[in-house]
Amino acid sequence: MSEPVEQSGELPQERDRFFARRAELGPLPPQVDRVVLAKKLREVRALIGFTRLEAATPNLQGEFDLGVEPARISRYCDWLPATEIHGEGTFIAFSEDAVSAWEQRPEVVARDAELRDGYQRWTATLRLAPGRMPPLYPGIRFYMLHTLSHMLITAVSLDCGYSASAIRERIYCSAPGDEEPMAGILLSTGTAGSEGTLGGLVDQGRRILHHLRGAWELGTLCSSDPVCAHHSPRADYAERYLSGAACHGCLYIAECSCERFNQYLDRALVVPVIGQPRALAFFEHEPTA
Repeated sequence: MSEPVEQSGELPQERDRFFARRAELGPLPPQVDRVVLAKKLREVRALIGFTRLEAATPNLQGEFDLGVEPARISRYCDWLPATEIHGEGTFIAFSEDAVSAWEQRPEVVARDAELRDGYQRWTATLRLAPGRMPPLYPGIRFYMLHTLSHMLITAVSLDCGYSASAIRERIYCSAPGDEEPMAGILLSTGTAGSEGTLGGLVDQGRRILHHLRGAWELGTLCSSDPVCAHHSPRADYAERYLSGAACHGCLYIAECSCERFNQYLDRALVVPVIGQPRALAFFEHEPTA
């Protein structure tokens, strides 16, 4: 990203639909590359159809063609109902060196194989139309970023004045084998029919180290441990094939906030949990600058 550095007193203009500046926060944890404060965001949401049995979810690039055929809202309509959302957000970019080194740990490689096996069991249960392919396995990197996003939403909501259900996520993650790696999280909020929000979420971006520590403390122990921490998608009788250490007691958030319907989550990939190797965690120790 080529965003300029934040300047004191600099504010978005009325004509701006997008306004983002890189925050100068001093020392950050080695896992974090930079924090970008988006004081003005614009999003357009259009209703193109609906499904009844399985929801359409985006791939890593945000495209929704993932084997689910939605019913059109009208056979003859040549327009779509849409809503324009104005809001704010905080983007956290993670160090590619740190993420790549973490992906190569033997413990992470073994967990990746375990999660991939669960994913393959899930795809075997799908009833796809002829010619339709199941979504691609998103990779261990996405599991980690998605899990950390949920943990941050919970931690930030305790301080920012917004409820957790008012904060949405967008995961920027490269697929396995992509030439241009990505690892970032955007937390945003917005409302329709207004010029934006009051800046509470942007201000929390300046306290990202505090919130990473809060997320770390919240994630290390779940009220359902050790059952939650020991969960494996392999041979799971509950058919939770797309989750590792994740449940309603620790990671699940409102579905309006999550872009993956509370799937592809594993707390053990972010923080140390009971019964799992410490080296499996991206943040082996409490985040420090």
